[in-house]
Amino acid sequence: MDFRLLGEIEVQSAGRPLDVGTPRQQVVLAALVVDARRPIAIEVLIDRVWDHAPPANARPVLYAHLSRIRGLLRQTVAPGGGTAARIERRHAGYVLEVDPELVDLHRFRRLVEQGTDRQRDEEARAAALAEALRLWRGEPLAGLPGAWATQVRTSCHRQRLDAAVWWAEAEFRLGRPTAVISAVPDLTAEYPLAEPLECVLIQALHAAGRGAEALDRYGAVRRRLAEELGADPGEELRTVYQNVLKGDPPPPEEAGAAPRTVRPGPLRSRAAASPPAVAHRWTDPVSEGVGTPSDAGVPAPTRTTAAPRPGSTETPSLPEGPLGHLDAAATETPSSRQRVRTPHRRAVLATLVAMVLPTATGSAHVLRRDEGERDENDGPQAPSFELARELFAAAEAFDQEGKAREARATVVDAVRLWGELIGLDPDRNAPLLAPAVLRALGRAGVDFSVLRPALLSWLGNPVYTPYPAISQVILLQGWRFTAPVFLDVVVWNYEHTPGATSPRDVADVHTDVLKAAVLENTRTRHGTQVTEFDQLLKH
Repeated sequence: MDFRLLGEIEVQSAGRPLDVGTPRQQVVLAALVVDARRPIAIEVLIDRVWDHAPPANARPVLYAHLSRIRGLLRQTVAPGGGTAARIERRHAGYVLEVDPELVDLHRFRRLVEQGTDRQRDEEARAAALAEALRLWRGEPLAGLPGAWATQVRTSCHRQRLDAAVWWAEAEFRLGRPTAVISAVPDLTAEYPLAEPLECVLIQALHAAGRGAEALDRYGAVRRRLAEELGADPGEELRTVYQNVLKGDPPPPEEAGAAPRTVRPGPLRSRAAASPPAVAHRWTDPVSEGVGTPSDAGVPAPTRTTAAPRPGSTETPSLPEGPLGHLDAAATETPSSRQRVRTPHRRAVLATLVAMVLPTATGSAHVLRRDEGERDENDGPQAPSFELARELFAAAEAFDQEGKAREARATVVDAVRLWGELIGLDPDRNAPLLAPAVLRALGRAGVDFSVLRPALLSWLGNPVYTPYPAISQVILLQGWRFTAPVFLDVVVWNYEHTPGATSPRDVADVHTDVLKAAVLENTRTRHGTQVTEFDQLLKH
């Protein structure tokens, strides 16, 4: 005998499904099962079924539903024989007499209680929570109408999210990050705004030696929160990201610690037919000199139509403010660039990325001119531009210190912010960051055979040239070339590939075409006989 509410309503007896009737009758049955062994007043039943707007004949209709449900229950058989469940009429209302262990929702709640019992060991708690989560078959009370059914669904989702986080944290403490990595992504797809799930998933990826995926995961979560809620990641998620960025292990927790109290915030299940309205946030080298000053017979990209903007090759100094402590590392001349000690640089970078970046990129007005706010010659005032410069400079410092992993992760964040900025206002933002991008490309082994001012102009024109989009892909891929790869030649090769179109966005760049363009560059420029792209990369 089994009553199932965690999905479509089902009643089974001896392994045989019984007919649960119409949706309205299912609401009556669900109202009794959810409050099993507790009396429910007739007025409460009517409200649950008809949402405070009952028909004139509500009582007779309700009595008819109750009569049919009694007939259904007479078909159920208890494990020891006899009827498994029955409806009784008492002074306080109607009561469904049934063993709670026969109801999946009540078993789920009991197992969650076991999973939070500090008297049980960690292994037993994790096992109880895992068993509870396996009871879910889909959307609770699926297909049932009404505000009461929606309220029950919302409550069930909250309890499931709590259980999922507690289970994942227990598995992580038990040293099983792969279990978390296998199960949690499916849950985050259903609950895309549940930050604690993302926290433990990022920690598990980091513990499993998949740090790059952990950093990418945080970036995706940050963008999702900004797009869907207009919010930044919470303190816990930022702290986790900071620890991953610095390569620190997660802080130790007491093995028998009680699960933390999860505060309700934005909750949404993408699996829900009608998503709950409540949100659930709990608490994701080019040198500075000129390159070879010869065109060397390499044609300029034919699609470059815009003339260089006045001042597009200049990099304005950073304004004084909270980010000014890295100004020296962001200056144009390497000889004047001051070296920052590694511990200090790491701490500054982690703070910048974890605390400032979400705020900077979450605002749609970043570096976009608002009428009457600035004169024409005003420099950038928003922190996003400053932060992008700081990130590029920090990546350069990591490279100088031989910390390739930190450098790559920081470049990825810098390039993503660069892409967001030029998407907001390409005319202002692209030229200002072009010099930093060029230096980052240089450290990846990308050179050029045209005059540097021309290349900076092309990098500053994302609307008119493919240089920004192709450069972003090269840096985001983390490629480091063993021999110089000329950016202008690669772009020319890409644009002249049969069937290829000149990309203006990262999503438009075909990686296979780009790899072929790089290979062709090495053959024409260096006369190499390399046939595989991976042979060009440093490992």
